[in-house]
Amino acid sequence: MRKFYFEKKSAFSYKVLCLGAHCDDIEIGCGGTILRLVENYPNLTFYWVVFSSNEQREKEAYNSANKFL
Repeated sequence: MRKFYFEKKSAFSYKVLCLGAHCDDIEIGCGGTILRLVENYPNLTFYWVVFSSNEQREKEAYNSANKFL
């Protein structure tokens, strides 16, 4: 795994774009990385995009994103 680091200066704000083809792809594919980023960098803004879902899965995706972030 390749490691990367952001500067932790409070003046910086970073944006993270998370893309998933299906409603749980982001959590399965990079959930651990997202949790680590949230833990280590308080100045992150996440954009969570899921490309295909139905109404029930949409609610699950929102709930999951809120729990992660």
